[in-house]
Amino acid sequence: MRNRPTVVVEAPDDRGQRALRVRGETVGRAWSRRGLERLARRAGLPDVDLDDPGQVDWLADPSHWPDRPWRRRAAGALMALGLLVSAAVLFYVGTKDAVNALAYGGRVVGVAFVTASLVEAIAALAVSDYWGHRALRYSGTAVLVGVGSVTVTDLMFLITQVQGWSFTIFLWLWIGLAVWAGWALWTLTQQGVWRNIPHPKGVALSVVVSAVIGIAGLAYSQMYVPYSTPVKTPFSVSFGKPALSADGTVLHVPEHVEFRNTGSVRIYVVGTLWKALAWPTRFTEKGTKEDTWKREFQDFDETVRHVVYEPSRMLGMGTFAGPGDRLDPGDDLSRDFVVDVPLRSGIGRVEIDADASFIRADRGKLGNNYQDSKETSWNPETGAHERDGPDWLTGAGNDFLRYHAKIYHSSEMLNLTHTTDYVSAWWVLPIAWGERPLVAKGDIDPSLYVSIAGKANGSEELSDSEQEPYGMNTKSRWAEMSVDQLLKAARK
Repeated sequence: MRNRPTVVVEAPDDRGQRALRVRGETVGRAWSRRGLERLARRAGLPDVDLDDPGQVDWLADPSHWPDRPWRRRAAGALMALGLLVSAAVLFYVGTKDAVNALAYGGRVVGVAFVTASLVEAIAALAVSDYWGHRALRYSGTAVLVGVGSVTVTDLMFLITQVQGWSFTIFLWLWIGLAVWAGWALWTLTQQGVWRNIPHPKGVALSVVVSAVIGIAGLAYSQMYVPYSTPVKTPFSVSFGKPALSADGTVLHVPEHVEFRNTGSVRIYVVGTLWKALAWPTRFTEKGTKEDTWKREFQDFDETVRHVVYEPSRMLGMGTFAGPGDRLDPGDDLSRDFVVDVPLRSGIGRVEIDADASFIRADRGKLGNNYQDSKETSWNPETGAHERDGPDWLTGAGNDFLRYHAKIYHSSEMLNLTHTTDYVSAWWVLPIAWGERPLVAKGDIDPSLYVSIAGKANGSEELSDSEQEPYGMNTKSRWAEMSVDQLLKAARK
C-alpha cells in the first residue's frame, strides 16, 4: 500500500485561504501558491515540490484560488481609513473639549471622545490582522468595537447638526461616516465576526454604555445645567437725592444703575447703554385725544391722559460696563452718574433708561478680539461723519459705534456642527432723525441694538433659535420722575 504524502493542502475556506498540513499538523494558511511555498520552508521543507503528487496531496483543484487580493486589501484599507478618520476627529474634538469646554458636561464628553478615539485607533491597527491571517484571537472583536464606536459617535454629531438646523462642511463628513459605518457593519456581519466573539453581549453593552455617557454629558451641559442654574443679574435704575445749583437754575440729579451677578454662572457683557432724557411737558385739563393716548399706549405701554409730552432732549448717555467685560458670580458693575436738568427750559419730567445684553459663559464665548473691535462711523479726531450704517440698521447720515466678533459655542463639538455666527453690538446715534415727532430738532435719542447673525454684517433680528444656543439675554429698565418731585426732594 502506497504511503500518503506528508504534506496536505486543504480546499479553500470561505476567505479563499488553503490550510497547509505537515505530518497531520496545520502549519498555516495561504492565499496563493507562493504563500504555500513560504509556509513549507518555515516548516522545514525547503525543497518540497507542490506539483509532485508523491510529496503533496491536494484535496481540491490546485488551480482554484478564489481570493481576490486587490479586493480584500481595498476593503481592509477602507475599513482602516474610516476608523482612522473618525479617530482623528474625535481626538481633535475630545482634547479641546476635555480642557476648554465651557461646561463640566462638555468636558466629560471630551474625555469620552478621547477614549473612543483610542479605541478606534486600536481597531484600525487590528484591521491588518483581521483582514490578513488572523493570528490574533480578538482582532475581529477589536474591529467590531471600533466600528460600533464610530457608529455611535457619528450619529451624535449628525443628530446635533440636524437639530441645530445648521450647514457646515462637516455635514458631509458625518454623512460619509454614516454610510461607511453601514457598509462596515454589513461587511463584518457577512464575515461572521460575531461567531468569534467570546462575550458578544458584553461587547454590545460596552458600546451602549459609551453612547449613554456621551449623550448624557451632552444633555447635561446643554439642557440640565441652563435649566437648573439660571442667570441671576439684579438690574434696575433709580434716582438719587437731587441738589440745586448755587444760583437755583440747574438741578443736579444723581442716577443709579444696578447691575450685579448674584447667581452661580459667569456672564460676558455684549453691550450696555444708559441714557437720560428730558421731556418738556404741559398740563391739559381736558386730557389728550383718543388717538393720542392709544398711540402712546401702543408705543410705550403707558399713557398719561392729562400730560402732553413735547419732543425729548438728551441729558446724558454712556455705558455702565465695557463690551466683553466678564462678570463673575458676586461681581458688581453698578454705576452712579449725575445729569444736570436746566429748570428754565420747560422740562417737566426726567426719564432714565438702561439696556444690558450678555451671554452665559457656560453656553458661549465672545471672540478674543471683541474688546478691541471698536469702529465708529465718524472721524475719531474731528467727529465728522464719514460713512453710513447698514440700511436695515439706520438711515443715511446717522452715526454709530460698533463692536463685533465671532461667537463660539460651549464646546468644539457644537462649533463643528453649527455654522459660524457673529455677534455685533451697535450704538446708534440718529442725528438725521432730529425732526421726528418724539425727538427735538437737532437732538438725538441713542439706542443699543445687539444681533447674532451668520454674517459679520448680518441683519437678522435676535430670534429664540439664535439666542438659545449662547444663552443670550437682553434686558431693559427705565424709571421716570417729574421735575416737581425732584425739586421737592432737593429742598428737603
